[in-house]
Formats: sequence, C-alpha cells, structure tokens
Amino acid sequence: MADALVSSLLDLIFGNLNSALVQEFGQARGFKKELQKLESTLSTIHAVIHDAEEKQTKSNAVKNWLAKLKDVAYDADDVLDDFATEALLQRPEICGGAIKRVRNFFSYRNPILFRFKMARNIKNVVERLDEIAAEKAKFHFREGVMETERVSDAERRHTSSFVTEPRVYGRDDDKEKIVQLLLANVNSQDDFSIYAIFGMGGLGKTTLTQAVYNDERVMEHFELKIWVCVSEEFNIKRLTRAIIESAGGMVGDLSELDPMQCRLRDILNGKRFLLVLDDVWNENQDEWDKLKSALKSGVGGNSIIVTTRIEKIARMMATLPLHQLELLSKDDSWSLFKRLAFDSRETEHHPNLIMIGEDIVKKCGGVPLAIKALGGMLRFKDKEIDWLAIKESEMWDVPADENGIIPSLRLSYKHLPSHLRQCFVVCSIFPKDYET
Repeated sequence: MADALVSSLLDLIFGNLNSALVQEFGQARGFKKELQKLESTLSTIHAVIHDAEEKQTKSNAVKNWLAKLKDVAYDADDVLDDFATEALLQRPEICGGAIKRVRNFFSYRNPILFRFKMARNIKNVVERLDEIAAEKAKFHFREGVMETERVSDAERRHTSSFVTEPRVYGRDDDKEKIVQLLLANVNSQDDFSIYAIFGMGGLGKTTLTQAVYNDERVMEHFELKIWVCVSEEFNIKRLTRAIIESAGGMVGDLSELDPMQCRLRDILNGKRFLLVLDDVWNENQDEWDKLKSALKSGVGGNSIIVTTRIEKIARMMATLPLHQLELLSKDDSWSLFKRLAFDSRETEHHPNLIMIGEDIVKKCGGVPLAIKALGGMLRFKDKEIDWLAIKESEMWDVPADENGIIPSLRLSYKHLPSHLRQCFVVCSIFPKDYET
C-alpha cells in the first residue's frame, strides 16, 4: 500500500508549488520558467497516477515505475521546502531576535549562490521527471481514470457494545440461536460457559455480537454485562483493567496484576455476568488460562462470548459448540447494498445503476464489510461512469493479500480522496487499536 501514497504526495507538491509564498519568491528570484516546467511535467504524470496505482497490484514493472516516481517526488518536495523556507526567512517582518539569527544561519546569504544551487536542484528533478514521464508511455495508462471526491470518511476500527447498525441483515437466525443458548445456560454449575463465534474478517461478527449483547432478554438475564475489545495484543494487565472499567469498577493506582485481579473478583462476586471478548488473536493457551482464573463470581450461569477470525482460537477457548458465521445470501447482500447505495433515492428512477449495483454485489461475495464499504461510497455517486469504474476495476482480479485485504476493501481505499488516503497510510504505522 505504500506506493499508493504517490498520488497523495503529488497533490501535496502541487499545493506547495502553487502557494503564494513559493510563487512570489520564485518569480522574484528568476525561477518562474523552472517552476512552470516542474508543474507541467508533474501535471502530465498526475493525469495517469490513479490508473498506475490501480495497476501496480498486477504489474511489478508499474510498481517499480511508481517507486522511482516517489523518490523523485520527495526530492521535488524538498526543493519546494527550500524555496518556502528561504522565502519566509527573507521576510523582514519576522526577522527579529532569535528568528533573525536562524535566518542568518540557514539562509543562502549570497543570492548568486542561492540561484545556482536551486537551479541545479530543479533541473535535476525536472530531468528525472521527464524520463519518468516518457517511460509511462509503454504502460498505456488511462488519464483521469478515477474520481477521488468523497463526502465521508471511515474511522479506524475500535469496537464497543453499542449497536452501530440500524438493522443487521441476514443474521436473525444467528442472533436467535446465540440468545437462546445464553438463556438456556442459566442452570449451569460451571463458573462460566464460553461461546465462540468465528469467521473471516468483514463477516459481521462484532455487529452480530452487539445485537445479542443489547437484546432485551439478555439484558434482563444478566446482572452484569461487560464488553472488551481484545485485538492483537493479549495483555493480561490491560485486559483485566478493561474488564474492571467496563463493569463499572475503578482500578485507581493499582499497577500489579494480582491486586487488579483481586479487585475484579470482588466486582464479579455473587453476580451473574456476560463478558464479551471481541476480536481475539491470542493462540497462547497459558495467557488465556491466566485471565480465566480471575473470572469466577461464585455463581453459575455466567457466559463469555468470544469473537475471532481464527478457528484454532475458537476451539481453544470455547466450552460450547462453535458458531461459524457464514457469508450473506444474495438477497440479504442486495438489501444491505441497496439501503446504503441508494439511501433516499428511488431505485426505479435508476435502472442502469441497479443493474451495475447487482453486479458489484455479486463481486463482494456475501461479505458485509465489503458491501457496506462500496455501498456507502456509491451513495454519493449519481453518474453511471462512477459505478462502472467500480464494477470494471482490475482490482477485482487481485486475490486477498497476506493481510486478508479483499479486493472490494482495497477498492474502497483507492477511491478515498488523496488527503484521506495519505492520512490512512500514516495511521497504518500504528498498531491496531493503538490509543494516544
């Protein structure tokens, strides 16, 4: 995904290049033609950058071309930063005290030396960009292949117990089965029974669990309900703290595991509870056993729901039969997509979009997250060409990568506006569920 940053980088460069500060200073120092040449060459490349980013997943040659372009783009950005910095430091209104000393240290005091150095740097960048622009002809890129305007953004996933979907399509039977199992467990003599829901990412395990968690029958049955998003780091201290806080308790200044788990037992003592451990990735039985030891309330009928993508983890944790979540049916997939993509629009007024949308839904393969991502994006698209761009994208032919990113989700990322894609790439540096 790193090379997808190129389009965002080019947008940033265009913004710097057309800033009043750079334009005024460049013209005053005799760089007007050089800056115009730089802008012209970048525009030629920018016209095909979205098609190139889409094709890089299937062509190493295109991927290498983008890598070379990115290297030059960073150098171009450095040149423009030098322009902006020098222009700012030359302004008399900011040159008092410490700022003046900084200017004296960093600025090109000799105008001739400054022009020589900058002319050489710009020439180097433009020549390299010219070579890249000439090389693009052999790839037969299409110009303006993607429209990047979009109204809404998507937040990084961090789950909670609150229901986020007004309706859960195709999961009524799943929900009822789980609710009945929880209620039937009331006479169990075990400390707790563990029910595991597993399936590939994007199937709606969390959404289903939220619906169960907030069902009126479940709310009446359990005296205490606790929700914890586990994610990739199965840290016993963090999870114990999270369980205490979700149960309404206070950790205070406790920092060691034993006193925290003692406080947890005090909170759970004598109460029938439902605990949700959402998005579990830990395959270490010992770590799970350490947490289980503190989850004893002294009464039977307690339940734990675990959601995970990995069947091995589900089998390791569960004490009841596993629940594997399946793909949505064709009808449920279309109902979900139609609600999101058409919103308040009358479908009978858009017959062509309906036909294209049905083909897109088929390509989503019954994965709710993929359907929601593309349906939500197309809600703001009224032109048939925009819908066809999704349907006919080459991204559908690319298999899911090693991180499990399916083509439909990669497509929704590609259609984010450039500034949001740049933010997305920056956020990807941080671990999942990272908190500041």
